[in-house]
Amino acid sequence: MTKHLLSVLAGAAILAAFTPLSITTSAAELTCRVPFDFVANGAAMPAGQYALSTTGGGALLLRGMQKSAVVMTSLADRRADRIGRAQVVFLKTGERYTLIEVWTTDGLARAVPGERKHVEDRARAANIAVERIVVLAN
Repeated sequence: MTKHLLSVLAGAAILAAFTPLSITTSAAELTCRVPFDFVANGAAMPAGQYALSTTGGGALLLRGMQKSAVVMTSLADRRADRIGRAQVVFLKTGERYTLIEVWTTDGLARAVPGERKHVEDRARAANIAVERIVVLAN
């Protein structure tokens, strides 16, 4: 029994050691300067320069100088006319900016599930206009 447990633990350790390598090789890396404070999946993020990495598993890693966050996303769209045009999309309600999607250079859109509907419902209830803000990335 102990021998079996040790072999399972050794296998898990090897798998854990190689997992970051597979995430890194499948990631699409973008950088952008966000000129305003914003909310990403409930986390308050300050204005500044960000590196964004998307993984095959649907996670979006936001790395800034002051703060970082992980946001779960879902594949929302793929469009040939968006190839080479990376952008980060926010919804602005009043003075609040909320991250809703990221378009990578390969024409894929990754959406933050439920954020758009949540922001629009909250704005409608408060009778506040909703504006779509696009920040170009490279």
